[in-house]
Amino acid sequence: MFNKAAYLFISFLVVLSFSCAKNRENAVASMEQLHAENGIPVSVRKLDAEDFSVFLKYPGLIEASSESTASAALEDVVRTVSARVGETVREGDIIVSFSEDNRTLAQAVLSHENARTAFERASALFRSNDISRQDFDSVRMQYEISTTNLKAANDMVYVKAPISGTITQLNVRVTQNVRPGTALFTVSNSNAFEAKLHVGMNEIGRIKTGARAFIESQNIEGRITQVSLAMDSQKQAFPVTVVFNGAHSASRLVSGMNVDVSVETYRSDKAIILAQRELVRTDTGPTVFIPENNRVRQIAVQTGAEKGLQVEIIGGLREGDMIVSEGVQHISSESKIIIVPGIIGGR
Repeated sequence: MFNKAAYLFISFLVVLSFSCAKNRENAVASMEQLHAENGIPVSVRKLDAEDFSVFLKYPGLIEASSESTASAALEDVVRTVSARVGETVREGDIIVSFSEDNRTLAQAVLSHENARTAFERASALFRSNDISRQDFDSVRMQYEISTTNLKAANDMVYVKAPISGTITQLNVRVTQNVRPGTALFTVSNSNAFEAKLHVGMNEIGRIKTGARAFIESQNIEGRITQVSLAMDSQKQAFPVTVVFNGAHSASRLVSGMNVDVSVETYRSDKAIILAQRELVRTDTGPTVFIPENNRVRQIAVQTGAEKGLQVEIIGGLREGDMIVSEGVQHISSESKIIIVPGIIGGR
């Protein structure tokens, strides 16, 4: 009884399988017949010229393009600090001061007073023709030298902002002992910023001075201002400088910020662009299908730059031409077609 039931079940499956296969064959045959009669459904589109750019992306460090660090020129104790990090200062503002009775300043003051007294006396004698021009010029020169030395000593004790901008670093505090060469503070001018990039040997030939560059995360545009011809031996790459100007850059960039910079390596403002899926790769090169009445013709094209799934066409097609954009994989040259609305948005 069991063997008989199993036999009947298997027989049923075989019959069902043959029935399904026959239905599939009939469906395929019906579809092929439908296509033969009415055409293979495809979508087409008209080609328009458009802006097309190719970019390479590199990490970079943002720095103020105009930045200056003031350093101590003497050994002393910091007495005052007149600004804070983030504060805007003008060129010549006193930021850090040392002891007023500093020995260097005291000596410069004394020398200047003596030279001034000697100069005033020599001036009176020269007006009365009691000394020669040569002697008077010698005294005057000593006075001018002492004036320069006094200014230099004052600048050592009262350290001023070398440029107008923002205090971005403050390296000392009140009562701190410093030595000559100690960095005191840094002022950055936020009118422009630079990004330093390092480009490999296989890509440096594509980077050109004047090319556009973007910080996409900040929507900020800049320009390549310098492409080094000498490789950095430590990084084994070529240094490239990008400058970002304008108030928009100044409000959104900070010195020391790490960013990704996209550098434009190719641009055409009137390019014919296809999606990779619209191309047919053959042994003789890329081709596309163009509709003619109710059939298609396959033509060869020349491709240029590529970006992701987009390809520039530099030969074989012109603006205004119609191409098959969807259904390419189902047709061949001289296939009969029927044009239907596109089902895939864009390219």
